[in-house]
Amino acid sequence: MNLDLADPIRQLGLICGLAYIPHSLAKFTARDSVFGFFQAAGFRPVALFVYFSLVVEITITVCMMFGIFMTFAGSISAIFMLSAAAAVLKVSRGKWSWNLGGCEYHVFWALCSLIIAFHATT
Repeated sequence: MNLDLADPIRQLGLICGLAYIPHSLAKFTARDSVFGFFQAAGFRPVALFVYFSLVVEITITVCMMFGIFMTFAGSISAIFMLSAAAAVLKVSRGKWSWNLGGCEYHVFWALCSLIIAFHATT
C-alpha cells in the first residue's frame, strides 16, 4: 500500500480512482441511459456487461484510491478505458472531442492509467 501523497504517480492514481466514482454511480442513478449506451455499443447481454463494468470500476477505484496493486489497477484501467473509448467512438459515429460526445476523455484516461501502470511501485 502506497500512502505517500507526495509521490506524483500516487497523486495521479488518486485522481484516476476518484474519476471512476461518477461512472460507477451512474450505473445506479442513470440506469436507463447506461443500459441504452451498452445496447447501442453492441454489448450483449447488456446487463452482464453493465454489472461486469461496475465490478471493474469499483475494483480499480479501491486499488487506486488506497494505492494497492497500482500496476495491476493501472493496466486494467487502461484496457478498460480503451474499450470504453472504442464503444464511445462507435456510438458517437467517430467523434473525437469529449464535449461533442466523443472518446477523447477515455483515451486521455487510458494514457494516464498507462503512466500509473508503468511507474507505480506497488
